[in-house]
Amino acid sequence: MDNKNKATILIVDDKPGNILALENLLVTKDRTILSATNGKEALQTILNKEIDLIILDVQMPDMDGFEVAQILNSNKRTKDIPIIFASAERKEHKFMLKGFEEGAVDYLFKPLDPDIAKAKVAVLLKVQLQKKELIEKNSSLQKSALLINNSADIIGIIDSTTFKIEEINKAFTDIVGYSNDEVKGKPLPFFLSAEDKEFIEGLGKTEKDRLSFELRIHCKDGSIKWLHWKIVIKDGKWFVNASDISSQKKADEQIQLLNNELQTNIAQLEVSNKELESFSYSISHDLKAPLRALGSYSTLMIEDYMDKLDDDGKKMLSRIGDNAANMTTMVDSLLKFSGLGKKEVDKVDINMRSVVEKCVNDINSSTEHKATVNIHTILPAKGDRLLITHVWMNLISNAIKYSGKTEKPQVDIGSTEEDDDIVYYVKDNGAGFDMAYANKLFGVFQRLHRKEEFEGMGIGLAIAQRIIIRHGGRIWGQRRTIEGCYILFFLKEELGKGVRYSFLSPFTTTLAGIK
Repeated sequence: MDNKNKATILIVDDKPGNILALENLLVTKDRTILSATNGKEALQTILNKEIDLIILDVQMPDMDGFEVAQILNSNKRTKDIPIIFASAERKEHKFMLKGFEEGAVDYLFKPLDPDIAKAKVAVLLKVQLQKKELIEKNSSLQKSALLINNSADIIGIIDSTTFKIEEINKAFTDIVGYSNDEVKGKPLPFFLSAEDKEFIEGLGKTEKDRLSFELRIHCKDGSIKWLHWKIVIKDGKWFVNASDISSQKKADEQIQLLNNELQTNIAQLEVSNKELESFSYSISHDLKAPLRALGSYSTLMIEDYMDKLDDDGKKMLSRIGDNAANMTTMVDSLLKFSGLGKKEVDKVDINMRSVVEKCVNDINSSTEHKATVNIHTILPAKGDRLLITHVWMNLISNAIKYSGKTEKPQVDIGSTEEDDDIVYYVKDNGAGFDMAYANKLFGVFQRLHRKEEFEGMGIGLAIAQRIIIRHGGRIWGQRRTIEGCYILFFLKEELGKGVRYSFLSPFTTTLAGIK
């Protein structure tokens, strides 16, 4: 048998023979018998064990039964242990009354009547065990009540026919703002709108044993709260659990509003893109045609009427042709820039060193320059090979161009690791730029040097930035020294650590965040 369900009896007597006789009389499989031969030993045993019943001899040397009972009765932990006094003499009323005053619940008189002794012990043990069970159940109920009343969720019982609230915890009254007296006995529909009342009344006819739904509750202050209900139906009762989801509902509404606004913006963006495509088509066909005509006519006039024009006329015609050519180049650059937004980014593993070496070789074969180009360690990355190649071509050629007027131009290309990033760099000892104008570095047709100093349309870095943004990255610049600067871009791997590329050139440009 489980020890928890076994009763423990302590027999206290200074005569071992009396103890043995009682043990033989009372022993059963559902009882544990302990013994003590004096008061001190008995008290020590009681303090160390859970005792259900004490059979205590009255006449004992040193400390008699009354003294032991008095000590037990004065202790909070032991005062409720039932005591049966065992006595061989002094059966008078006054003597017995003293025993009851000291905590005794009954008497056994020696010589013992076996049947009476068994009966009294059995009854007292039964009462004591029932009392312990009641105490345990009461403690469990108190804990459950504390948990229920301190729960953030609503817990209660509702009649499934009348919908009257029979029991409800504090969470419900906190939410609705009514007192417990105002809530208890009220039908749930009292707190609902007409629409939700019909819904609840419909649920009263259901044959399901479990329900889950959301309802709006009208609070005492006029506000409305959303509750998510979970219900178990048993014996004509709803055993309910509900939680306040008002904040979640409000967030969902805001998300829906944002989604609606996003859809509207997307539709407007699609219209704008179509307009931009139409505009690009007009630029490509309607604007380039007269530019080509201007260039052609200026060339024909120079060829056919050379002898009839003075020097000023020849210069003006030459300028017309040059400006028409420049305008055509600008139009082509704009079309190329706008077209980057449509190109799909095809990400692959890129051997960056191989790409850089090819870019340097192509520049060396197509451009005369005296720069010393040093290629250091360059780690691999992931991205669109064609687009990233375009970025490298632009940054390296810029570094060579802007260092071209230095006595000993030098360009260094490589990479370094910084925390979880890899920084690729291109640096040169060229012209540099004024940091006050760094925000213009990547603007379309923005130049930080006069055209007479360095040729170019001012579109290259804008295209490079667009490519980096298409990769989900960013680009920025900073001046390296008085005579040089960095260009940097950041490629971030989809898996693994990020990769940042830095480029040092006459100016510093950083492109970061390419995935």
